[in-house]
Amino acid sequence: MVKAKKITPTKKTKKDDSEEKFICCTCGHSYSVQKSNFRPSKSPRFAGNNGFLPICKGCLEKELKQYDNDYDSEYKAMRRICQAWDIYYNRDLHKVAKKGKGIDFLLGAYFSNLNFDQWGGGRKTYDDTLAEEGDIGIDGAISSVGDIEDAKKSGELKVSSKAVRIWGFGFSPEDYEYLENNFSDWKAKVIVDGKARETLVRELCIIKLQQNKAIQEANIDLYEKLSRLYQKTLTSASLEPLQEDTNEKAGEKPMGVMIQMFESERPAPDPDPEWEDVDGIVRFITVYFLGHLSKMLKLKNKYAMMYDEEMNRYKVEIPELENADEDDIFEYIINGGDNNESSE
Repeated sequence: MVKAKKITPTKKTKKDDSEEKFICCTCGHSYSVQKSNFRPSKSPRFAGNNGFLPICKGCLEKELKQYDNDYDSEYKAMRRICQAWDIYYNRDLHKVAKKGKGIDFLLGAYFSNLNFDQWGGGRKTYDDTLAEEGDIGIDGAISSVGDIEDAKKSGELKVSSKAVRIWGFGFSPEDYEYLENNFSDWKAKVIVDGKARETLVRELCIIKLQQNKAIQEANIDLYEKLSRLYQKTLTSASLEPLQEDTNEKAGEKPMGVMIQMFESERPAPDPDPEWEDVDGIVRFITVYFLGHLSKMLKLKNKYAMMYDEEMNRYKVEIPELENADEDDIFEYIINGGDNNESSE
């Protein structure tokens, strides 16, 4: 009997590291050394890539600059890079890495400082960012007092600190502008008196903002829930259309009733003697306007008579011209009263 020969499995030979190529997922260029050409990462999604990002340093730099041009903000660009590649982001770490240097040196300094224990020793990912400060997002929403101060220094703050304190954190500059405008519109059309009603009106503004976003996202279920909440808040604030119309009509009265009420309860009193026509302005207008106009139009009425009486007060009678005609009177006035003497 022939004894079967034992077959031993072939040992797999370890691939020589010098033959392994590391390809950038963006530009497609291959590198023989991974450490000096790719940034390290502790993210579980890149664990099979030896703990390195699959994008080379050069492409990552280009991507950061592209985001900087798109958002016109280095802070938003760096946050977007960290979000895309699951890198831990911290604004204080960003400021430390920046130190007045340009964007060309930002990534290198950021990754170097990322390994310090102060920032988690390089073990944190973008999930830790979300856990620490909330999902701020790329739209520039303000989520803390530190964000306000940093945005002021960098010139990115487009809303006042007062608006942030009133409406709370978590809104974008455009949201704050919408909320302020909507609240001003409410105040211009209804009476917002008291702290309780003001709070309810502000809640209406926030709910309406969320409704608009739900419509944009085609989230009908959320929109319907917000609509019901909006109606309840309107009722609580006594601003529901039916209630508002009833309240307005309750204070309305017919014109005749209002006139009778004023005549009976608050009639217009006669003016005090000291506030009567002390300057004679009524008589002045009557005599010099109506009376003069009536005289010009040769109307015979009381105004013309008042005008004649007023003019007679300033007339000078010259006895020798009593029977003279108009030409003689004119000559007398022109010659200064010498007309009769020269003619003798």
